[in-house]
Amino acid sequence: MKNKLGLTAVTLLAALSLAACANNGNQSSSQPQKQSSSKVQKTESSSKENSSSKESSSQAPKQSRIDSLTAKLHKVLPNMLLPTKDGLGQGSENLNARYTTASDKDVVYYSVGNSPVAFNAASLQNEKPYAVLTEYKNVSDADSIINYMPAQTGLPTVKLDANTTATSEGAAGQKYLQWNKGKWSYVVQASSVLKQDGTKKAKELLNLVNEYGMPATTTNSSVHVIVGDSVGSLNTVISWQNGNNVYQLKAHDTETAFKMLSSLQ
Repeated sequence: MKNKLGLTAVTLLAALSLAACANNGNQSSSQPQKQSSSKVQKTESSSKENSSSKESSSQAPKQSRIDSLTAKLHKVLPNMLLPTKDGLGQGSENLNARYTTASDKDVVYYSVGNSPVAFNAASLQNEKPYAVLTEYKNVSDADSIINYMPAQTGLPTVKLDANTTATSEGAAGQKYLQWNKGKWSYVVQASSVLKQDGTKKAKELLNLVNEYGMPATTTNSSVHVIVGDSVGSLNTVISWQNGNNVYQLKAHDTETAFKMLSSLQ
């Protein structure tokens, strides 16, 4: 009996020892699999980051049409102030620009076509510009270009806002509202025959001046707005002096003119 019990005990101990070895073998063989899984996760994460980086790079904003044209204009007219905003409410993608240069002045014509056309292409002469910016160089008689209007007295007045009163004058079927502030004279011209509302336009102009401000000027300068818009009319004219040069911006729409004016660089 003792021998049988001894054999049985030895057999049990051997079985337990084998089971323990098998257990350890399973644990050690599973460990590399966990490490392998971790490497796969890192690789996938790295792949996603690279993919995200490529997508971010491909989605970088493209250069706007006005930025592209302004960059080209600065190369041929390096000393001229140019707008960085086109002032348009729509059609910016079809913005076009051409220029002329001479010893006494440089002129840039901005237009909107059915499609974007090559910079300064000859065909752009057939497009009516919505804005024209001119730089008169080394001007000896700035007054003849700027046409500043001194403040008027002894005329009927129109209140535009709490701080601004314009004088009113009629002549040859036209009605003129004028006011002066700082070095600037402002004139709004409306047709009495067509019963145009010059007062409404004058208030709109005043609001734009308050919102966008006016460029720095070294002498008396002017804003002249004719009521009524038509394609190519260029009824808003803003003229001012910058050093020895005189700038003049003409635009089809008054708000467009001020948006462009405020972005000059």
